[in-house]
Amino acid sequence: MKYVVSLALLAAVCLLAAAFYPRASAPQAETPAAASSTNDTASSSKQEQGDGEAQANPSSAIEQVRVDSKLLGREMHASVYLPPGYNSKTPYPVLYLFHGYGGNYGDYAAYLSLQSVTDRLIQSGQIDPLIIVEPEYGNSFGVNSKPDEGQDPGSVSIGPYEDYLIQEIIPYMDTHFSTQTARAGRYIGGISMGGYASLYLGLNHRDLFSRIGAHSAAIWNYSSSDQFTDQRDWLYPNDELRSIRDPFKLAADPSKLQDMKIYLDAGASDQLAVQDYALYELLQEQDADVTWSSTPGGHNGAYWGGMLSDYLIFYAGTSLSED
Repeated sequence: MKYVVSLALLAAVCLLAAAFYPRASAPQAETPAAASSTNDTASSSKQEQGDGEAQANPSSAIEQVRVDSKLLGREMHASVYLPPGYNSKTPYPVLYLFHGYGGNYGDYAAYLSLQSVTDRLIQSGQIDPLIIVEPEYGNSFGVNSKPDEGQDPGSVSIGPYEDYLIQEIIPYMDTHFSTQTARAGRYIGGISMGGYASLYLGLNHRDLFSRIGAHSAAIWNYSSSDQFTDQRDWLYPNDELRSIRDPFKLAADPSKLQDMKIYLDAGASDQLAVQDYALYELLQEQDADVTWSSTPGGHNGAYWGGMLSDYLIFYAGTSLSED
């Protein structure tokens, strides 16, 4: 069901703390710390888990995998959650989950209790078993970019990241793990910069994803409350690139919203609630299947950790609302 925050609450949103959306060189107090990449293993090692006789007490697993990216010209990584009793003969829905600016792959698993929360929801029957992929994508916002496109604010990751995520990561996961390959069983979401990336990739590749979750999404509506405008201007250096990168522009195209479920949220004391709610209003005007949620909290791990169950129920809930 849809939860609509009051206009009075939005009007009272306080000025955001400087660490709300940290640069790579800034303190990371409100962003989950970068996850360790130790103990990387071959991605196929859990393919046979669950084959044959059922285990008495099946457990979930977190795999750290390596992907040889030809597009980026280097080895990239991903953290992969496999549900309890994972069986390579059973196709599972898959969620691609993106970290925030200055974060790293594996942040959800390492700092937001992703494994224990997901296990609990699966075991209680609140969500279906699923695979969750946290891909490495730097501070790229998930877009294809070139050095000469805009003024580099000094901490973004430049390169063909969209192509890497769509053309390399998704096929890799579909061939190395037992995933559902139809769009109905593939979801995308993220926090802060990851919320932007999920909107950008989900709306531009609606043939691949059926659900988009943008949690405390870092987006801009060119109002006086826009934050980190140097990053905004790097993403949107001209009208042409803005037309294909700006979620507000993408949401104005009804064809991108067909058969798509979208979940937007932000903490009540997060200044990004203003921009995120404005996007919610635009999506409502387009008659999109969109949900808005706002509860007490800021732009930090405490808020996202507290909301993680709600996020997972949106993606994979067994009793989803039809409205």
